Amino acid sequence: MVNRIFRPLRRWPAVETFLLRVAGQFTTWPADDFGRFVGSPVLAGAFAAGPPPVGSLRPPPPAPIAPANFETRFMRLHVEGRFDEMWEMLAEDAQRAWGGLQNFIREMPRLDEWLEILDMQVASVTVLESWTDQLHQRTYSNVARLVMRYRVRQQWREWTFDRQVHLVPAAGEWRTLCYPTRARTAAGR
Repeated sequence: MVNRIFRPLRRWPAVETFLLRVAGQFTTWPADDFGRFVGSPVLAGAFAAGPPPVGSLRPPPPAPIAPANFETRFMRLHVEGRFDEMWEMLAEDAQRAWGGLQNFIREMPRLDEWLEILDMQVASVTVLESWTDQLHQRTYSNVARLVMRYRVRQQWREWTFDRQVHLVPAAGEWRTLCYPTRARTAAGR
């Protein structure tokens, strides 16, 4: 009877494909769900030499962004003036030092309109087991120390300089230790 109902519908390939997909949802077991029946305590003695349980087929969690890519993105946002997006990339200690998102947006130094960053490169990346920020008297574990090389132009003059940056791990990602300058901290408090 079921075949008699579906036979006229099978003349159209799109309908047949749809029906096969729907039927497939009800007739097969997900591969990651099958493993729980293999190791059933009732069947443990009879099938002790059965196949090993199948692990989950879910994709692994995304890998954290590399420290070099993180800092490059942070600086590109800075150049573009997207300070609200930069805020989420700050370490908690740095966020506390800024005193909130609005203070960060208002007080974060801007690039002068006559200064242009022509190129930024990561000269080196070193992951340190422990690092102490002497200025703020804080010690961090698993710190990424980057040396960033910037090539800039000011009107007709071009030059290159290096800057050291420290990133700390937080919630499976990196966060930057971008603090307000001492003058701004003293003036803000």
